Amino acid sequence: MLRESLSDNTISPGQPQPRDPLHRYSPGPCVASPPPPAAVEVSGGLKIPAVSVFLLIKYLKSNGKSSEGNRLPPGYMGLPFIGETFSFLKPHSATILGEFMDHHIARFGKIFTANILGEKKVISTDAEFNWFVLKNDKKLFEQGWPSSFVQIIGKNSLSMLAGDDHKSLRSIIFNFLNGERLRTAFLDDAEQVMSLLMSSWKDGSLISAKNEAIKFSFYVMIKEILNVDPGEPEMDKLMREYNELIKGIAAIPLNLPGTSYWKALKRKMEEREKNGDENPRILERYDLLNWLMKNTAYGLEEIGDTLLQTLFGGHDTTSRAICLMVYFLDDCPRAVQQLREEHLHIVKKKEEREESKLRWDDFKAMEFTKCVINETLRLGNIAGFIYKKSSREIEFKDYVIPHGCTVITHFSAVHLDPNLFENPTHFDPWRWMGSSDIKMKNFMPFGGGPRLCPGAELSRMEMMVFLHHLLLNYSWELAEPDHPISLPFC
Repeated sequence: MLRESLSDNTISPGQPQPRDPLHRYSPGPCVASPPPPAAVEVSGGLKIPAVSVFLLIKYLKSNGKSSEGNRLPPGYMGLPFIGETFSFLKPHSATILGEFMDHHIARFGKIFTANILGEKKVISTDAEFNWFVLKNDKKLFEQGWPSSFVQIIGKNSLSMLAGDDHKSLRSIIFNFLNGERLRTAFLDDAEQVMSLLMSSWKDGSLISAKNEAIKFSFYVMIKEILNVDPGEPEMDKLMREYNELIKGIAAIPLNLPGTSYWKALKRKMEEREKNGDENPRILERYDLLNWLMKNTAYGLEEIGDTLLQTLFGGHDTTSRAICLMVYFLDDCPRAVQQLREEHLHIVKKKEEREESKLRWDDFKAMEFTKCVINETLRLGNIAGFIYKKSSREIEFKDYVIPHGCTVITHFSAVHLDPNLFENPTHFDPWRWMGSSDIKMKNFMPFGGGPRLCPGAELSRMEMMVFLHHLLLNYSWELAEPDHPISLPFC
């Protein structure tokens, strides 16, 4: 439930959806306590004929552990074909590693091998090896994402490309998402969207932090990608279709020619090719679609994949980060108070210069806000791991990773390592005050190396704008007990 800070009115938009972080103030330590174990079990009356027992035992004996001869990291292969897939996919609290990871790290160490969907995969929770993978992305590793993820973002998207193609597209997207455009147009757009959302928060009702964060980040990203404003009929259509496609990604291919997304994209490209230079709105606002059309020779499919991944990366992850930030702060009133003081100081500076809008300098001056954002990204683990595939045989310390082996670099495990972060399951934004180089080196919320997310600063800016307006206008409390859940995928 939200309450206006400057009045006694209670506000709340819309009915909450189950398990959304709805807010009720509850003083206490800044601790993200793990919930009871998730009620997810794989069970059944599996019967194995007696004649098969010997074969099964022989399989487990010969294939159950990684061979010492090939120097693979140690591990357990589990049952034939199934391996440990169900254990790996078991949902768990977003602020802990889960039973599968805890058990394997304790038994095999920080780098181990597991059988996921019938394939040996090396899983790394070691910060040094993870950085080794990131820095050698083009030399020793290539993308290894599951086909379901490739369906989401397209084969021509930045994550799927390699070599010069990847370097060229990354440079184009980075130049669009950063620099003067981020500090001016993007910042102004985010403030306008947030003001629009708050105007819909009616007195006396509840709001879903999840839904509001989703709308905020989606509206901002669609504005930057396709120059569609909130309130336009096309915006609502795109949002409905995007949500349906993400939910049913295994069954619905994104490049289906009849979908609204591809129809709208094709229509916009044709319009801009025909009279883009004469359209005052296009001249006034240079969105990512126009940027790609002017700076690449891409066709419809390549541009579509690029825009879709930019939307997926900039909207999906940022909305979850905003929702988690509000959730964590609910249990940390001391941090809320310090944040509010910092943002009131920014307001005073705006009044002194007789301005109402935020400047990029204001964002850079929000030192404690940046600490809260860092801690949310660390503890919330929005992008918990990435998939890579070795492009040749690789030797790392005592291990050999064979050519073609899938490697999962687990960033969440590094962020929750008690040897690197004291009391890692506690929400403690003060740990980032005067951060050391060593701490920052072990902090990888946006990846790293050649694959560092080009929208990292845009995501941080959106989190700051949402928090700025929330703090200055409202207080909030959880409406019911809740806890974020992580759903691994393979």
